[in-house]
Amino acid sequence: MKKNYQRHIFDVGAFNGTDGIALALKNSNIMVHAFEANPEMIKKIRLLKNKIEKRIGKKINNYSFYNYAVSNVSKISTFYIAKNPTVSSLSKFSKNIDLTWPGYKDAHCHVVKKIKIKTITLKEFCKKKSIKFINYLHVDTQGNDLKVLKGLGPMIKKVQEGKIESAISDKLKLYENNHSLKDVKIFFKKNNFLIKKIEFVDENIKQEVNVHFENKLNLKNYFKKNYNERYFTRVLDNNTYIKDDIKDFFIRLINKLYQK
Repeated sequence: MKKNYQRHIFDVGAFNGTDGIALALKNSNIMVHAFEANPEMIKKIRLLKNKIEKRIGKKINNYSFYNYAVSNVSKISTFYIAKNPTVSSLSKFSKNIDLTWPGYKDAHCHVVKKIKIKTITLKEFCKKKSIKFINYLHVDTQGNDLKVLKGLGPMIKKVQEGKIESAISDKLKLYENNHSLKDVKIFFKKNNFLIKKIEFVDENIKQEVNVHFENKLNLKNYFKKNYNERYFTRVLDNNTYIKDDIKDFFIRLINKLYQK
């Protein structure tokens, strides 16, 4: 019987699935919805999920993933896949990228493929799934994060907390029409959110930041969000440590006992 989850985590711009799968494992009573536009990354997500399930001897039933892009409108969009897939986006790279991000155009930000992808809004998705409340919203869509939040419409008031990325300023935008930190602050103030923490995505570059936010209503929102991201990377790359294998061996034994 399929469980009717009352609590939800959204992972928008899921890439290889590490964050969402980790959160699902840490919070078995919460449903995790992951969205990724790049079909090649969807294959990685499926592969990682299958590998983890095999290692722990249990299905991860509270995790679903979708090959959609998420924005502020529902339509068919162009998705730009970059040489470095982590910077692929619905947006084109900035025309001033050679000046503001020297060396990045050739090394990372060269578009190798354009695809058509279905773009949805989270408002539309929540309505379809009868989701009334979002406990945690993790967004990493490369220049499109603020549009993802705007696509919630009135549902933005039902988000408890989350994290998005932002360009530090208009001058240092990696993408065309990228939002800046100033835009993010204005949006959160208008929608009654507190900014809990701002940190650089990369301390060596200091041109983009992660913005952690929380609903001012401060509703009770207990869930586990600390995990070892490197472990999931090792699993995906077939490069686990002995300690990983020992830990998963005992987890697999425990899960086998519970299933009897």
